[in-house]
Amino acid sequence: MGDVLVDSLPGTLFTAHAPEKYMVAAVFNRRPEPEEIRNILSSEVQEQLASSGYADIKLSIANRRLEISNTSLEELRDGLAFAIACALAQQSEKFQHHQDMTETQFRKDIDAETERSQSVQKLAKSISFGSSI
Repeated sequence: MGDVLVDSLPGTLFTAHAPEKYMVAAVFNRRPEPEEIRNILSSEVQEQLASSGYADIKLSIANRRLEISNTSLEELRDGLAFAIACALAQQSEKFQHHQDMTETQFRKDIDAETERSQSVQKLAKSISFGSSI
């Protein structure tokens, strides 16, 4: 996770007209993959945040931004940012594990296909149409 996008904050912060809660956008270090987005927006993450005391927080993703609704800079500073980072780290590990499993299966499938192809070629080369009469 990167920094808070200051331009996304309400212009009335630290004034008498400042909202108590608002949306804060933070930049991802890279564009999340579709599966990562599904994981981050899952009920599992929402439940994890709720169990950490942040039941009113809503997360959404727009391009490379994580939008954290119904919060404040103070709440983020005082623990919400850490709770979100933990949830995102857990989802990142889950995503990486899935990617590793998919890659391992892909390699097994390629190895099996290579072995099958070689067996077919070996059998085909063993056939001779030469005359034995």
